[in-house]
Amino acid sequence: MYRFLSDSANLKAVFGSYSTLEALRVKCNIEQAVKRLSIPSAALLEQMQQEGLNLADIEPAVKDNAEWAVMSETVIRSHLRSTFLAEDKLYAALSALSLSQQAEVRDLLQVVVGYLHLPSETLLKRMAEEGLTLDKLGVKSSTAQVDNVRNKLNALNQQHRAQAPLADNQQRTLDAVAGIRQRIKQLGETQLRDTNEKPSETVTQSDANDPERAAENVVTFSAMQEKLKAKA
Repeated sequence: MYRFLSDSANLKAVFGSYSTLEALRVKCNIEQAVKRLSIPSAALLEQMQQEGLNLADIEPAVKDNAEWAVMSETVIRSHLRSTFLAEDKLYAALSALSLSQQAEVRDLLQVVVGYLHLPSETLLKRMAEEGLTLDKLGVKSSTAQVDNVRNKLNALNQQHRAQAPLADNQQRTLDAVAGIRQRIKQLGETQLRDTNEKPSETVTQSDANDPERAAENVVTFSAMQEKLKAKA
């Protein structure tokens, strides 16, 4: 596949055959596929090469499909045309290349994309301002939807992290209130127990201080002494 994705003549011919709406789709598909692949930048690859690191020397060789060699130019261009119109197909084709080949094809695509019949940025901006977005034109990709979902998840995670300290403070407050209630309950039980014990002590003490009750006790004791003397 690398052989044909790196053929500038075929790419220029294919890109020039797209309609304006198709050209918009192709441009979007290229951008999304390259983004998904995370290909090293040209500046990084150049610095690596200057310092003696070359991707072609350290990555395994990728075998090209021999069936492409027997295909006619018309069939090849037809296949390339459909490949660039579908992001998943384009991503699969680029994924089959080595990293150095991906970088080379990416740089080439950035050049030949100029052969697409694209509307001006001014027109696209005016269309978007009046609600005629690319989504409404059918120019969208699954990757864009995934990015949208990922952005929403990131926003929810940030919101959760922001609310976490507040939840912790609320829990600490609830724990403190529960501790205070438990302490009040213990104090109440202690006071009730003390109250129940004091009447018996009070009655005993009052009996000792009551003259009549004391006299009764003396008479009873005297009677017991008289009985003991009589028996003796």
